[in-house]
Amino acid sequence: MDLRRLEAFCKVYELKSFSKAGKELFLSQPTISAHISTLEEELGVPLFDRLGRSIMATQAGEVLYRNAKDIYSLIGKAQSEINILRDKVVGDLEIGGSTIPSHYLLPEILYNYCKKYPDVSVHLSVGDTAEILEKVRSGELIIGVVGATADVPNIEFVPIMRDELVIVAPPVLVRNYDVIDDIQHLAELPWVMREGGSGTRKALEAGLSEMGTSVRELNVTVWVESTQAVVQCVRAGLGVSVTSRLAAQPLIDSGELVHISDLPLNLDRSFYLAHLQGREFFPAVRYFIEHVKSLSN
Repeated sequence: MDLRRLEAFCKVYELKSFSKAGKELFLSQPTISAHISTLEEELGVPLFDRLGRSIMATQAGEVLYRNAKDIYSLIGKAQSEINILRDKVVGDLEIGGSTIPSHYLLPEILYNYCKKYPDVSVHLSVGDTAEILEKVRSGELIIGVVGATADVPNIEFVPIMRDELVIVAPPVLVRNYDVIDDIQHLAELPWVMREGGSGTRKALEAGLSEMGTSVRELNVTVWVESTQAVVQCVRAGLGVSVTSRLAAQPLIDSGELVHISDLPLNLDRSFYLAHLQGREFFPAVRYFIEHVKSLSN
């Protein structure tokens, strides 16, 4: 069985499209179709049902895909083990980052890492902390860089850097206050709030809990799912919010946002490397972990 045909089959299965698979593999659609037809002839069974403009894997297709993934996993393992013997740092680095690390921390880290190890191909997935940790737990990602820990079985968290969260507001909303130094003042203002899976949201909840209150006591008028959306909604005047100083400082410096700094609210937190306990790492992953840990020191 030709591995190129098997690769074409896997792409068609994953993308549910011959044309999309062709674009992904830089092959024409007729070539993809020919690869699938040859496999079907070799196996003596159809691998896909053609349903008008859509396709669906047959039972035989499901079996082939399941085993094909195992084949590629073994091939990748063999290649990595051989590269270990050759002492080369090559291959794919599948990592994920929650929104603030992905936008403000990882780009420079990855630039320096890729400059040092140019034969590594990096794939970066972005999501909130809960999404990234679930992908690490399932094995879809090897490493996650997130803004909070969580009670996820078999995941090890390594703190790598401190992050300062700040409460920010548009100037128009706070101009009537001489000082905002009481949680009641914040409860009077409209809030822009991150979703529940966010590390920033978890840090805010912890800080509010120390003060004997909770998010439920705040006047939340807008819910968003990214750091950029938080900053831009606050900038537009929709409410106050909490975000990383990494994201807010340029707008604080320009006067477009006001930093509310007089509250006794503990909002410090750490960024963490997250990975499965006991997982064997090949050089590309191991050296990335060492590179990130060296920055924290």
